[in-house]
Amino acid sequence: MAQIRSAFASGIVIAALATLGGAAFAHDSGGMGGGGGTSGGGTGGGSGSDATGQASAARTYFTQGQDFAKKQSWYLAIQAYQQAVRLDSKFIEAWNNLGHAYRKTKEYDKALEAYKRALELKPDYANAHEYLGRTYLAMGNKNAAMREYEVLKRLDAKMAEELLKAIEANNADLGD
Repeated sequence: MAQIRSAFASGIVIAALATLGGAAFAHDSGGMGGGGGTSGGGTGGGSGSDATGQASAARTYFTQGQDFAKKQSWYLAIQAYQQAVRLDSKFIEAWNNLGHAYRKTKEYDKALEAYKRALELKPDYANAHEYLGRTYLAMGNKNAAMREYEVLKRLDAKMAEELLKAIEANNADLGD
């Protein structure tokens, strides 16, 4: 079953690449790339069209990941978000959503890595703190979840309140 899921997901990614055409391959360095990203102004050196093409392709994968997440097709969402962060390693929202998809598949260590990457890029990113707290809760670490709640209280009181409700109910998915 896992092989079928992986093959299907690979097919989706290949289909997306075919749809994107040259934009997906606008930067031919062979590396992970970076680009200006969608979350900062970025002046980056080199050809502007390469970074713009990569950012556009990353945004397309991100949107595809959101569509899969809405359908709770978490493994397909993971594939799409992975492509987004591969094309734009500074795409904070993609890192956050990748973590969320990993949490939903109970791949907690990978979820933690993705949230921490988002927080390295933007330490006051409230969404990542909330999801990090929910991941700790899902892992059974209420103390770490409460630490994230305390941070979140200073950033977004309403979001913090939702996290606290989940912690009190010992249900990481409550209100998520």
